[in-house]
Amino acid sequence: MEKVILAYVSQYKEAYYFNEDVGKLPDPVKKELLMNMIFICEEAGGVVELGFDEEGELYLDSYAEEDDLGYDQVSGRLLVSEMEREKSELLHGVKLWYAAQKRGK
Repeated sequence: MEKVILAYVSQYKEAYYFNEDVGKLPDPVKKELLMNMIFICEEAGGVVELGFDEEGELYLDSYAEEDDLGYDQVSGRLLVSEMEREKSELLHGVKLWYAAQKRGK
């Protein structure tokens, strides 16, 4: 099993993406995730990615392309940690939703 990207926000492409192949998240959940991920991206730059690793564990990451000297790694990590803490209930619900999607396939 490989990593599955559920959503990402990119400063480089000025775009966001939700992977509908995984399943359709309820719109209020998508909106809340997107608002928080855009905030991280605006503050730190780079890309913010939400997905599931090989073991099915939820991850949230902020990173930059190799040549991006404007990316603020410290802010990215702090804001990701803050979102994980403040939105833990929402993220836990997304993890349960993903597990249910996998069982349904």
